[in-house]
Amino acid sequence: MAGITINDIARELGIANSTVSRALRDDPRISERVKHEVKRAAARMGYVPNIAARSLRTGQSKMIGFLMRDIRDGLSSEMIPAVEAACAKHGFGLLLCNADDDPGHERYYLRILQQRRVDGVLILTPTSPTADPYVSFGRSMPLVVVDIELQSNPVCSITVDHVMGGYLATHHLLELGHRRIACLTGPMHLSPCIRVVEGYKRAMAEAGLPAEEHLVVVSDKTGIADGYKGLLDTLKISPQPTAMATVSDVMAAGALDAARQHGLRVPEDFSIVGYDDIPMSALMSPPLTTIVQDKEALGRLAVELLSEEITADQHIHRQIILPPKLVVRGSSAAFPTTASALITHPALPRLAGEPNL
Repeated sequence: MAGITINDIARELGIANSTVSRALRDDPRISERVKHEVKRAAARMGYVPNIAARSLRTGQSKMIGFLMRDIRDGLSSEMIPAVEAACAKHGFGLLLCNADDDPGHERYYLRILQQRRVDGVLILTPTSPTADPYVSFGRSMPLVVVDIELQSNPVCSITVDHVMGGYLATHHLLELGHRRIACLTGPMHLSPCIRVVEGYKRAMAEAGLPAEEHLVVVSDKTGIADGYKGLLDTLKISPQPTAMATVSDVMAAGALDAARQHGLRVPEDFSIVGYDDIPMSALMSPPLTTIVQDKEALGRLAVELLSEEITADQHIHRQIILPPKLVVRGSSAAFPTTASALITHPALPRLAGEPNL
């Protein structure tokens, strides 16, 4: 069954097609009385604007593509509502694409979104740590990369200061007296993983602790199973660490499960700090100490950046970096010194000004 058209409304009211079209667009040349009558008739008849036809006239689809590295991770699932709300505010529809942690899929969806003539694209946690693969796409359509820190501004970007996030997590554990601290991270081709490890190393260096590369445990992905295996790999390090900073709350959840199943008490015997502050982090047992990213601000500002690039005649690429913060809960505690601790440690250096334990 064919839909109701502007022609049908014009025939119903006995006015010109152009008058109906202008009334529906709130053209100031049309009186308020006629606008009211046209819109009331359109609603009564079930008229729905033909977006495809409008796109041909205006050159705009009023659609934005949101391409995520992995729709299952905590950051993606929490950013979708923020991006959706910001798109609605700016009058854009949203197309969701999941690259499934695969650079080939990411390139495929970028081409599809180009072919669909979307007005712009957001890429969340790009699979490349640099902007190089996205510059050519940015020449043909407005594009903003999210969750990646760039050395220059070849495209618009917005991210959290992940170096500071890794630093805050590690410094918190150092302040609790831990010195054998592991860092559990995901693939090192991802910008957030690279930056978190950089912050971890910076905090350890400031504490006068030697860089030990084997304390950085790298996983292929950032899921629960990767966190589970990551903790077991961490416990194989000799001397064993007493604490671990992770690159995601999801990985931290897997690490907590592994600790429970292997008789390791958190935080009495081993402290864990997550990253992202997903909703379930406060409900874990124990509640997870974590690094907070303002996901609502990330989504809102990403859409605003993209909207500026879509509408501006001349647009200067810029980068926004938001600050993270530490939220202390129950998964981190002072360095274990009691006889019941499951892990033994050699004498370790003290931080400047730190009291004797």
